[in-house]
Amino acid sequence: MPAMEDQVRAAWVEVLGHDDFDDDTPFLEAGGHSLKATQVLMRLRRRYGVRLPNRLFFDHPTVRELAVAVERIAATSPRL
Repeated sequence: MPAMEDQVRAAWVEVLGHDDFDDDTPFLEAGGHSLKATQVLMRLRRRYGVRLPNRLFFDHPTVRELAVAVERIAATSPRL
């Protein structure tokens, strides 16, 4: 699933304005907060055309975990 991890990481970098974190760093530790988490999810929603609940981000706070969750939703959900 590296491609999805790359997409999630790119969204984080765009929203956070830096890439000083690894794929296992929690978003809040990387400098994120709830508004920025929403911005990341909005980018991923647009890219994949699926509903991603805000809670998803807090249940899966790292790039690696979020990529798995988004991939699962994108594979099983109808497109918006």
